[in-house]
This record gives sequence, C-alpha cells and structure tokens, in this order.
Amino acid sequence: MSRKKRDTSAKRESILIAAIDAFIEFGFDKTSMDLIAERSNASKRTVYNHFSSKESLIEEAFNQFLRGAFESKNIEYDPNRSIEDQLGDFADSKMGLTEDPRQLGLMRVTLCAFITHPQLAERAVLFSDSQDDGLVKWLTEATQDGRLNVHDPELAAESFWSLFSGTFFWPPIVRGPVEKKAGQKLKTEFIQLFLARYGKQ
Repeated sequence: MSRKKRDTSAKRESILIAAIDAFIEFGFDKTSMDLIAERSNASKRTVYNHFSSKESLIEEAFNQFLRGAFESKNIEYDPNRSIEDQLGDFADSKMGLTEDPRQLGLMRVTLCAFITHPQLAERAVLFSDSQDDGLVKWLTEATQDGRLNVHDPELAAESFWSLFSGTFFWPPIVRGPVEKKAGQKLKTEFIQLFLARYGKQ
C-alpha cells in the first residue's frame, strides 16, 4: 500500500512539473491536457485522475509556490544575532522568489491566468491569507526581547513585505530580476528604513 501511494505521488508530481514547464513555454491558454499528458509520459486518463482540469493544475502549481514562499519565512528569532542580519534573512526570502528563472516564468504565466480566470485569483488570495507569516512571530519575539518597538506585528510585517515586493517581486515579473549590486544596496536601505520606524530608540 505504501509503495502504491509513493508511486501515485511521484506520478502526480511529474504531471505537475510537466504542466508548469508547458505553461511557461506555451502559456496557460495554449497548453492542453493532451500536451501535459504527453510531456509527463502519462495517459490522459491518468492526468485527469490527478487533476480535473488545467485550472486545477495551475492552481496547485501556484499553491505549491506559495507554500514554499511561506516556509522560507519561518525563520526563528535568534537573540544572539543582530536584528539587521535576521531581517536580512527575511528580505532574502522575498528577493529569492524572482531570482529563479523557472519560478519567475511560473509567476508570469500565473498572473496572466489570474487576469483571464478571476476565480483562480480569488482562490489564490484565500489560500495565501490562510498561511502564517513567520515575520509576525519573529517581530513579536524581538519586541518581547526588548530589541524592537512593534505594537502591531501584523501591520509591521505588511509594511516590511511591501517595501520589498514593490522592488523585488512585482517589477521583476515584468522586466526581470534586479541587478545584484543594486539589489543589495536597496535591501540595506529598506532594512534601515524599517528600523528607523520600529527600532528600539
């Protein structure tokens, strides 16, 4: 039984990978379930056994991306490290999302799919809202430790992510990743701006 479950899981993952590659290469609307079956070396029936439609495939691909993004934010507060360095780790988790060409391609095709299929965007927002933001917990613990002055951790976390998304997430989807040297300079600047607001005076 366990072997069968493993084999099924592996086939499901291979179908998902093939679908992502096809979406990136041909676009969401021009990718067919037949093409996904061909690229994953599976029958069309097998593909449908795992995913009921193209919409369910791209939705799972995006949710998988989101799960990875939120997992990368699960950074434990360390009282022995500088606040700047730890915030830098959170910044890197956001900056890294669009540095990988495949992830960047997935974001581009998903955004296009969301525009033409708004119900997918609505479900993606609900899924994103259901995930825990590790920065909120980190900010709470850093404040309790007397190293930050944050009264509303959720608002502070949203402010922090907005700084980085405005430069390192949305613009790269259109024009490509930020150049490394410029990115590091902006990263330092954004962290200093954040600490000017929430740092312990």
